[in-house]
Amino acid sequence: MAEHNELQVPPEQLSTVDHHLAYLKLCFIAEQYAALAKHAAHKAGSHIDYLAKLMEGEANLRRDRATKSRMRLARFPVIKTLEQFRWDWPTQINRLQVQHHFGLGFLKDRTNLIYLGGVGLGKPQPGNYPFRTECIT
Repeated sequence: MAEHNELQVPPEQLSTVDHHLAYLKLCFIAEQYAALAKHAAHKAGSHIDYLAKLMEGEANLRRDRATKSRMRLARFPVIKTLEQFRWDWPTQINRLQVQHHFGLGFLKDRTNLIYLGGVGLGKPQPGNYPFRTECIT
């Protein structure tokens, strides 16, 4: 059985790569490039696939950081997630439909999403908007 050639990189080159990655603040790539390189060598993946995985991971990490930063700057008093939602109240709620809407597929389809329900279910009331609307004739 033929063995795959493992990625052989001189230690002095690794320190140079690590130095440049730290300077460029590419944290995900710095943490994952060696493991992904070994995986790509073992699977005989292309250089483009290897680079794409590194770039995707770095982009996802930056997107997550930006979201957390925006949430921190917004100073929300409480951050609620879908995992914290009480599915037992209101008693008549279509859980699968609500979870589907949280995927935001309606935005991609360019359709509207309208919430209807009784008082106290968390829909915004017309007087609760932070801006004023006027009719211009």
